[in-house]
Amino acid sequence: MNNKDFRSDNVSPPAPEILDAALRDSRAWMDAYSDDQITGRVEERLAAIFECDVAAFPILTGTAANALALATISGRFGQILCHRSSHINMDECGAVEFYTQGNRLKPLEGEGAKLDVATCVRGFGTSDDIHQLRTTAVSISQATEFGTYYAVEQVAQLGSWTKSRGVGLHMDGTRFANVVAASGSDPAELTWRSGVDVLCLGATKGGAIGAEVVVFFDREKARDFKRLMKRSGHLASRLWFLASQLDAYFRDDLWTTAAHHANAMAKRLDEALRQNSSLTPHFPVQTNMVFLKLAGSAYEKLQASGVKFYVIDDEKEGPLARFVTSYATEPDDVDRLAETITGIARGSA
Repeated sequence: MNNKDFRSDNVSPPAPEILDAALRDSRAWMDAYSDDQITGRVEERLAAIFECDVAAFPILTGTAANALALATISGRFGQILCHRSSHINMDECGAVEFYTQGNRLKPLEGEGAKLDVATCVRGFGTSDDIHQLRTTAVSISQATEFGTYYAVEQVAQLGSWTKSRGVGLHMDGTRFANVVAASGSDPAELTWRSGVDVLCLGATKGGAIGAEVVVFFDREKARDFKRLMKRSGHLASRLWFLASQLDAYFRDDLWTTAAHHANAMAKRLDEALRQNSSLTPHFPVQTNMVFLKLAGSAYEKLQASGVKFYVIDDEKEGPLARFVTSYATEPDDVDRLAETITGIARGSA
């Protein structure tokens, strides 16, 4: 199949293993509201993956996962530090502010779409001025919106600082699997052992029909999360349908196998462009995203060729062509894309 769609890993078809599991489980009678056996099994799988007791909650969208997780850990009168390019700041229509009922995001700069302690210190503000919000949480994206990732040491530095200030640490892990695959790091080291309080772990971009899971590493902090899901309209009766997808996603390491392939396809595109043209990705290709700064009319010519991709008009970096690979991307897809980009770039130089 000649695939020219590189807009997002969201547009790829569901993974057969996940689709089969969801259809099979759909024939059974199940307890409602996540009291089913499959959800319990997912929690057990996650406890094994992260080597600790966890409280896990299947949820349909990453936006709901992030917003409700932050509403849980950020308290009242809070400001949440995040990178200016983060999904919660740029692409979630104020969901965090809505569900936290008055808390505010404070977007910060950071190289490679990452925060560090020094940046957070500058953005922290004061906690004893009643005229101002106090910093109650920090949110980081893993992988970032530019396809880069935080190494264990970088997460640990932020985790140590947030703990010293009594601030919660949230991880938007919509592409967490890609980071595990790319870095070779232990999931526990990337999260709770480095100070992360709650992880929103994505499966949709890894081949699920639509399923995310909010993972708390301290059950006490999750005590009211299910009530929050209910109040916000996210406690679906058939949550087992999401759990079924997650169960298949984490079974037999499908989640990391799919991510390894997606990452490899992005690296293949990176290497082909470097070998056959003067194009160098704008950010290091660490996961499954490739960003290019093209000259002149190359963006329009590439779109006219039939290739589907997004142009990210970043306020600092300017317009960038973003190409995202997935578990379903084939090597031939990548090779044809590289050839098309190279030809158009040469003609537009």
